[in-house]
Amino acid sequence: MPSYRLTPDPINSKGNIVAGDPAMRDKDRVLLGRSIESGPNRELWLDISGEQVVAIFGKRGTGKSYTLGVLLEGLSAGPGETRISKLSTPRGALVFDIMDIYWTSTISLTESGPHEIVNQYKGMKSKGYATQTLNIDVWMPSGFERADIDPPGVNTLRISPSELALDDWSALFDVDVYTEPRGMLIADLVAHVKNGYQNIDGTAAAGTQSFSFEDLLKCLENDAEILNNYQDLTRRSIRQRMTTYASLSVFQGKTPLSELLRPFRSSILMLGRAPDELKKVLVSVLLRGILRNRRDVSFARKRLDLDANLTEEDRKSLEAFVAEGLPRTWILMDEAHVLAAAGQASVASESLIKYAKEGRNYGLSLAVATQQPSALDARLLSQVETLICHQLTAPADATLAARAMRSPSPSEILIDGERSDMEGLLRRLGQGEAVFSCGNAPALNRSCLVSIRPRLTAHGGYEA
Repeated sequence: MPSYRLTPDPINSKGNIVAGDPAMRDKDRVLLGRSIESGPNRELWLDISGEQVVAIFGKRGTGKSYTLGVLLEGLSAGPGETRISKLSTPRGALVFDIMDIYWTSTISLTESGPHEIVNQYKGMKSKGYATQTLNIDVWMPSGFERADIDPPGVNTLRISPSELALDDWSALFDVDVYTEPRGMLIADLVAHVKNGYQNIDGTAAAGTQSFSFEDLLKCLENDAEILNNYQDLTRRSIRQRMTTYASLSVFQGKTPLSELLRPFRSSILMLGRAPDELKKVLVSVLLRGILRNRRDVSFARKRLDLDANLTEEDRKSLEAFVAEGLPRTWILMDEAHVLAAAGQASVASESLIKYAKEGRNYGLSLAVATQQPSALDARLLSQVETLICHQLTAPADATLAARAMRSPSPSEILIDGERSDMEGLLRRLGQGEAVFSCGNAPALNRSCLVSIRPRLTAHGGYEA
């Protein structure tokens, strides 16, 4: 391993580095790794007492997915202090697993068993770590299970069609709901089912806010206004697609968000088998629902904290609302450029950016990882406060990452005694090594260099 010497010292003490909360409360924190610079032997902890947006960069095979898994483990360790975390605030976490590699986080490393498990266990043990119980559940969109290959205990997710916004319908059917006849037909169907309509036989169909695809198809066949305003060919085209979606079990019923997000637990949603358009809609619907729920819970919490005129009955009602709402939440996403690509707006990217911009006000944090930072939507990058950057060799990616560092740059960087700049350092990093930079770190003098700690559960991000 090269010798790294960076100046000045990253902090003004010989203790561990704890960074991530501008108030330096140190109520909640997760262990990321250990400094590999010359100088005092320090651990690096991410202080998650306050909400934040974290980005993890790194080319394929350098450790960015591994690092996201390390963060997931820390968030899943349960209340109290452990070797990898200190958690006191009830939080939940949800991983949007684009490549289906994080389900292995439910598998503890052991000294006996499959060859890969034993190898990973030896690596963990050699660094002085031991396995511990983590609170992690695995989910999959209903209808995409494979009983012949899936691990036991996978939960199934369902969403109601009534949860879809117009832009979701547009993405699902690949139509423009504002200008294209097929899209306008879908928008009218949704509006009529919600508000009620008149059947061709003159009877009235009552509106409903909680509707199914069957309700939409019934409206398509019987709504007098729809039949009068749209050609048979247009209606037939939508009927065919809508019938297909109606048959998918993911749209039959609704999974409460409170089952997906629970205090001191993490959920991994496997999305690898879902078609791209459905993947984006699922992410959009879930992010929007989480943001809406936490917005209302946060409002109720502030009323309890600040409103001196509340009656006892009001207070009990608000306390019950807060207790039934979602906990503070972390969203984690690998390969973020797939759903939030630069210059390619989608329902998923718009929901993700809105979540990043507004979520911290409501107790919501975000961590995204990508091997192509230059391909990530700039609006999302602008919200990043903490950057963990592994090796990058593509010039555009290395330049972007060097400019995106949130901490001051070192005044001098020496690698094996030779001077380097930040871009040169990013190109030289070894596997598992990363530059840590944080804008919410008053005590951090500069970006620092860290080796990510070993995982305690199986890492699934390798070629098989």
